[in-house]
Amino acid sequence: MDKHLILDRVEAAILDEDNKNLYFMWGKIKRYYPKGDTFAWPVKEAASKCKCSKTDVAPIMKKLEKLGAITLIQAGKAGRNSSRAALYRREV
Repeated sequence: MDKHLILDRVEAAILDEDNKNLYFMWGKIKRYYPKGDTFAWPVKEAASKCKCSKTDVAPIMKKLEKLGAITLIQAGKAGRNSSRAALYRREV
């Protein structure tokens, strides 16, 4: 039972950042998408689900990518008329 309760390397690194928005964003991604799943995560949707500002989303996602929790597959295109959202894959 103890081995299932131990945090893996990525989750431990996320907790060590001491950033509640980072941890909350990771919790929402972990709740909605299974490991290995590819998902679209537009800035507007991420900001509304995680209750943070739109300007905070990009640095948080870059940090999650740097820590190895997610992988950016396709960068989104900004703009109201653009329908291309960022595509990510959950790694852990």
